[in-house]
Amino acid sequence: MNTPSGRNLIALEWLQFGLGRLVTAAAEEGLTVHLLTCDRPEYTHEMSTLDSPHLVVHDVNTHDVAEVVATIRGIGDVAGLISTTDTWSLVSLAVREELGLAGQDPACVRLVRDKTRLRRRLYEHGLSRADGSPLAAGDDAAAVAARVGLPLIVKDGAGTGSKHVWMACTPDELTTVLHEARRSTLRGQLTVEPYFLGPLYSVETLTWEGRTRVLGVSSRVLSAPPVFREEALAFPVALPPALAADAEQWIEQVLKAVGYTEGFAHTEFILTDDGFEVVEINPRLGGGLVGEEISRTMGVNLYETFVDLALRRRPALMDAPLTPRHAAAHARLYAPRTGVFLECRGQEMLAGHPGAPALYAAMPPGATVRTVTHQDGCVAVVFATGATSELALQNVLSAAGELRVRMEGDRV
Repeated sequence: MNTPSGRNLIALEWLQFGLGRLVTAAAEEGLTVHLLTCDRPEYTHEMSTLDSPHLVVHDVNTHDVAEVVATIRGIGDVAGLISTTDTWSLVSLAVREELGLAGQDPACVRLVRDKTRLRRRLYEHGLSRADGSPLAAGDDAAAVAARVGLPLIVKDGAGTGSKHVWMACTPDELTTVLHEARRSTLRGQLTVEPYFLGPLYSVETLTWEGRTRVLGVSSRVLSAPPVFREEALAFPVALPPALAADAEQWIEQVLKAVGYTEGFAHTEFILTDDGFEVVEINPRLGGGLVGEEISRTMGVNLYETFVDLALRRRPALMDAPLTPRHAAAHARLYAPRTGVFLECRGQEMLAGHPGAPALYAAMPPGATVRTVTHQDGCVAVVFATGATSELALQNVLSAAGELRVRMEGDRV
């Protein structure tokens, strides 16, 4: 296979957006990006806009370590491997070990991908008021409620994308939840934790050689419980100076407690009356259009950092001035029901709308929507800007409200 430089960068799957920015950054270094994927339609938007000799796509069973390793060996002259998803984080560790490639500390990644162990580590360091509580085979509703208290959350300890998260407020609800959870196909073991009251945020960070830089805080808009579907996000939130300082000090303590030494981290947290409570730590850049939002608001190509990390050099972003020029937000469009997705109508209404909204496809027309309770039911994402995160959020929610998701069987 001929490549422009003979040097290759492996992307073991990718976040749904941002591949084009990565290819641009890699091309500037004379690198070719090789995307290994088992699901090309996941990259509908990126593939529709990308036409570069610096991108090669390989259709691979990316859940099979041996097949991934064999594919990479066939590519040859690999400068590094990038993994940006929770789903493939453990696969990437195994691939790196097999090929002798450097990257994030395996022990740390395994820790944060296990929500029970993560909660326990934070509790031991005085960074959470709740201990990790795995769900034992013999636990009934009464035992779980007595141990954790109500209301509570039951979730897949290795889950992603708001999948397999259940809330219970009463003993009867908990009995039903435990029955459903135990019948579900999970990535990890079931874990139980208190339902922390308060708004959800995420802090976006970059760490190199154990030192962490806060890139900003994102607000999160969720659907009403008991479904925890992500609806919208805005960046950067302008926290009061004292609270911002507290948040920066807190996230540094959190990442040190789990042994985080390098890479992006996307840490979701609840701002409670009693302080910050981690929901989860993702050893990657935030999903959706978080990377695009940071790049646009800060006037940088955030994805150059992935190249720096792959080439094992101090990321320029650790030292670059980061002054927001404006704010940005995105809102997810979900199918109204399961079935075959056809199109998003009303795009002509976006022209001239405040915030210069743009639509990013998350599914191709004709795709089958199998759920509407979590992020897998998202068919498109709307992006918009604003002078502040509040204005950006209002702009994107207004723009999203002008669009309609059309499904097979809908009346025209």
